[in-house]
Amino acid sequence: MGKASAKPLTKRVLTLGPATDALSIGEVFRFLDLADGVRINLAHATPGEVEARVRTVRTYEAERGRPLALVVDLRGPSVRVGKTPPISVERGQEVVFKPGRESDGSFIPVPELFFAVVEPGDVVLMLDGKLRMRVVSAGPGAARALAESSGVVESGKAVVIEGKDFDLPSPTDDDIETLRGIAHLAREVDYVSVSLARGCGDVEKARAILRELGFESQVAVKIETRRAVEALEELAQCGDYLVVARGDLGLHYGLESLPVVQRRVVYTALRLGKPVAVATQLLDSLQSYPTPTRAEVNDVFTTASMGVDSVWLTNETASGRYPIEAASWLTKILNAVEYHVPQRPLPNGVRDRFAKALVELAEDLGADILIYSMSGALARRVAKFRPLQLVYVGTPSMKTARALSVVWALEPHHIPAPSYEEGLAKLIAMRGKAPYVATYGIRGGEHVIKLFIEED
Repeated sequence: MGKASAKPLTKRVLTLGPATDALSIGEVFRFLDLADGVRINLAHATPGEVEARVRTVRTYEAERGRPLALVVDLRGPSVRVGKTPPISVERGQEVVFKPGRESDGSFIPVPELFFAVVEPGDVVLMLDGKLRMRVVSAGPGAARALAESSGVVESGKAVVIEGKDFDLPSPTDDDIETLRGIAHLAREVDYVSVSLARGCGDVEKARAILRELGFESQVAVKIETRRAVEALEELAQCGDYLVVARGDLGLHYGLESLPVVQRRVVYTALRLGKPVAVATQLLDSLQSYPTPTRAEVNDVFTTASMGVDSVWLTNETASGRYPIEAASWLTKILNAVEYHVPQRPLPNGVRDRFAKALVELAEDLGADILIYSMSGALARRVAKFRPLQLVYVGTPSMKTARALSVVWALEPHHIPAPSYEEGLAKLIAMRGKAPYVATYGIRGGEHVIKLFIEED
């Protein structure tokens, strides 16, 4: 479909963590200048750390006048290693798993549930699939495996049995307690990522818990297991945003199958008009080095060119040595992307048709799109038809502006106004330059589209 705007149409979500905590305030602002949204992994942050990071982001937002979406990521149900000293595993070595919360380092402690699922011949994966161990015997009190690769096992690391899912509820009791601990920040959270959801029941349970605790957040559904991929269409209908979580997906499918699964999730989201992100190991080498590999640059370029709404850096910025360089490289690559969005969704109803017509009219005129939207609904509809230029959106709600900041091509601005007409006039005064197509959210009855064009 060609080259697009001078600014990235694909949005950048950067994870905050110990690496960004260590930056000076000037460096933090430079870092956040390169973000459209930020993510905090609740599995690796205390309530105090979460609050400090949230306050930093909102201070930046107030000073720069740029809305940023805030995403918090739930740990979700998973089988993880208990407390243990680091256990070095070498290829060919026998590894012992035993039930328990703690180990002296002579075995890997895992929950009882592991032993209800594991069988001889299974492959146990850890460390994002880098460590593979094939089970040779399994019983209720222990399982023994031979390592097929090497790695260091540490406390809290996820344990996956290739091709199998553990039957665990989502969100977990621990997730709920974590949310309670940050409930005083509820109004600041724009998206909550639900991990390991198996179907709409898990998503609706999460929504109910969030409402109960005072969160007005949208729900992002992480697609990271076979069961989630099998329920993809269902999850796309009930979730607000889909996230291709490649770390866990690579464990459940095998790395060689990951590109096909990623493409399936992305294309399904595009067909259904649902926002979609890709996360994990996009620029992984920037944890240790200041420049990416050629393969990583190609991965980011190719992923973005498919038309995803956003790409998420995780460990690269949360714990890596070069968080600013990682964010800078991500921006440089996205600015160079040539987009080849495979399809636009079929319009569903008059509001979709109106949004599609706006995109096509602006494309035909070579014009910018300006929208004043109270709730953000029209802006989202326009975005799902993948315009190849930035869409300038004014809204009276900062909450709405933040949520829109991680949706394809939308550049939101907080513009308080008592009416659509006045809000649109303010947006045009701020941004309007020839040519443009400007309108506001559909209310029924007579509707106004303003065109400013220059004759040939």
